[in-house]
Amino acid sequence: MLLTYVEGYSSILREEIIEYRQYQHDIAMKAVERNTLIVIPTALGKTIIAIIAISKLIEHGGKCIFLAPTRPLVHQHAASIRKFLKLNQEEIVEVTGEVKREERQLLYEKARVIVSTPQVISNDAEILSGIRGEVAVVVFDEAHRAIGNYAYVKIAEFFKDSRIIATTASPGGDSSKIDEIMRNLHIDHVEIRDERSPDVSPYVKGIEINQVKIPMPPGCQEVIATLREIFNDVVSKFSNFSINVQIRSRKDLIALGDVISSEIRKGNRYFYGAARIRTTAIILDYLIEFAETQGLLSLREYMREIRETNSNARSVFNDPRMVSLGRRIEELTSGKLENHSPKIDAVIKMLREWKETKVIIFCHYRITADILSSILKSEGFSCEKFIGQSSRKNGKGMSQRDQAAVIGRFREGEIR
Repeated sequence: MLLTYVEGYSSILREEIIEYRQYQHDIAMKAVERNTLIVIPTALGKTIIAIIAISKLIEHGGKCIFLAPTRPLVHQHAASIRKFLKLNQEEIVEVTGEVKREERQLLYEKARVIVSTPQVISNDAEILSGIRGEVAVVVFDEAHRAIGNYAYVKIAEFFKDSRIIATTASPGGDSSKIDEIMRNLHIDHVEIRDERSPDVSPYVKGIEINQVKIPMPPGCQEVIATLREIFNDVVSKFSNFSINVQIRSRKDLIALGDVISSEIRKGNRYFYGAARIRTTAIILDYLIEFAETQGLLSLREYMREIRETNSNARSVFNDPRMVSLGRRIEELTSGKLENHSPKIDAVIKMLREWKETKVIIFCHYRITADILSSILKSEGFSCEKFIGQSSRKNGKGMSQRDQAAVIGRFREGEIR
């Protein structure tokens, strides 16, 4: 069913190419009437809802500013707006930091829809003052970022007389955070949906979840047992500082940092030793997690990485048991990527069964993504790695331009 005969839609909306969904229409009409936070999972049409509302709000004049936190998202949203709105292409502009300031002013004046990053709009407040009265609606994508000093907060205040629409798939489970987002964005109404909502569920395709249990690779239990032995020895040293807490998870170790910091602030320099023990325990906990969940190849690469980049890890690797363990892991993995773990072998088997299907594989750690992409390429699969921009020292991330290029190649079927 298409939108062609649906009462209330805008004349500038390309209704013939949008599948009609009642919940999208209902939410959009609420957003036209009131400043609205839209909380809805990915793939249920947050952008379409925003575009339907925008089309109504600027149908007879006025401008829209559509904000997204990254350049790839700016490009993606601009493409969607060009697709669904009956506006001249030059009336829909992308404004990022790559556009010179003097050029941005001209774009702001001529455009009907401005798609931009918050940093640019925040920095251009003086330029935008001249058109502020023409801005009918401001859309904040990824609205959960609108806390603290993030640029969204300043922009919402600047355009508080415009209609404000905010969208997010993940506002956080803390109601106080949602309240802060609404307060910061001058929002007084919330529309929340999920896959189980009565008006949404008819449009949700069933998701089949198959859990595949993979046996641990040979030698893995041996490695884990040694790591746990070293971990338990390290944690037992907290008793020397009269710290008698049960360490059940990494969360307990992190919480212990507050106790230790408090003692150090009181001038108890003795607790610097406790801080070093805590750091060592956290590193060991990560090593155990890698062994249990990522396999020995990922564990090997992670150990190499932290040895080179984390000065706090030296005490861990100076332990004779760790020296011996490192040699054992090298033996078990043969130093070669070709020595797959059972988990990677299972992934390869599934991919061969789905060879005509596009596949996205999510990895918990970047090291695992590195290893898996290298192995899949060696096995003849057309795959590419997609990772974030690294904020770590010496971290090797992807630029936003590279991220957009990979998404484009995936969309066009160049990679599967």
